[in-house]
Amino acid sequence: MSDEQLRLSKRMVELGLCSRREADAFIEQGRVRVDGQVVQQLGSRVSPQQRIELDAPRMSLDGLSISLLLHRAPDSRLPLAGLITPQQRHARDNSEVSFNPRHLKALQQAGALDQDSHGLVALTLDKKLARKLADAEQEYLIQLEAAPAAELLKQQLQALQLPGKPPRGLKISRQSDRQLRMVLSAVQPGQPMAICQALGLQPLALRCIRIGKLGIGDLPAGQWRYLLPMESF
Repeated sequence: MSDEQLRLSKRMVELGLCSRREADAFIEQGRVRVDGQVVQQLGSRVSPQQRIELDAPRMSLDGLSISLLLHRAPDSRLPLAGLITPQQRHARDNSEVSFNPRHLKALQQAGALDQDSHGLVALTLDKKLARKLADAEQEYLIQLEAAPAAELLKQQLQALQLPGKPPRGLKISRQSDRQLRMVLSAVQPGQPMAICQALGLQPLALRCIRIGKLGIGDLPAGQWRYLLPMESF
């Protein structure tokens, strides 16, 4: 090995192709060519005379469209990125995306984010999608010892008072003797539980089952999968 050789990622930064953080990601994505050959091994070394090309020089981590769906189990703990491991990937993930730990950095999140909720969580590196998720409608199932009668629930909703901005698009309906369905948009952290408590409800479980147009489907508790190209919120 020549003393003149440098780490490929460092040489990319020297050439002004990208930042160091982006360099490692681009190498793993197979976007880097050295003398015309794709190099995907982190730590690879090159000499100053070798030609380095980046297939997508304008691409950055913030521009990647990587998005995940996680079925957060009731007993799981935060942070959520710790739940995204190759071992917990759904066996029927048909996305054909290769797992990369760098996908977990700077993920924007929506769904069952609080310790008092579980169920569907959406995570994305896509800034445009993150803004859409922030306003997306979410659907929760509220498990109770005994659900209030429909008329009483209607009266409670009419009298509902919460600090700050009122919840957007809030709808709550009675599903059974022990279950309510709640739908609202632009969900804030802790808001679903705060609404339940303001209504005098003591949920046994608060489960997110839908974000936008995507439901939890058959994704098993504790597992995750990549979003498919044809899917959207």
